[in-house]
Amino acid sequence: MAGGVFLMSRKLGFPVLAALVLLTAAPSEAARRQPGQYATSQQPYWRVGQINKRLSAACQKGEFGQRKYLHYSIGFIGPKGRAVTGIATSTWNLYDPKRLAESRKTYHFFNQGYSDCKVYVSDQPRIPRK
Repeated sequence: MAGGVFLMSRKLGFPVLAALVLLTAAPSEAARRQPGQYATSQQPYWRVGQINKRLSAACQKGEFGQRKYLHYSIGFIGPKGRAVTGIATSTWNLYDPKRLAESRKTYHFFNQGYSDCKVYVSDQPRIPRK
């Protein structure tokens, strides 16, 4: 193998070979995501939506949360506010026995299962009709 790489470097030139190695070694954004991870962001996690104190309190009591923990998530990987938030909507992956959720909202859960659980709420984007 080492001999083959040496011969390739002589034929292609070292800069071309180095570029090929780097391109094949660098994973794409999609390949770096964890299973179930919707996206990554450089923003701090608290910018995902508006914090809702009532829903956060319900989450802390186990009365509002994701049915399947981190089934779908966003990884916040920037220099500030690194975290993972789980995602749910009123019609998908949401445990809501007191019916606190609103339609057309997305709920982002930070630290679900702990006494400092925070729920951030954002509007669901409207899908244009054809």
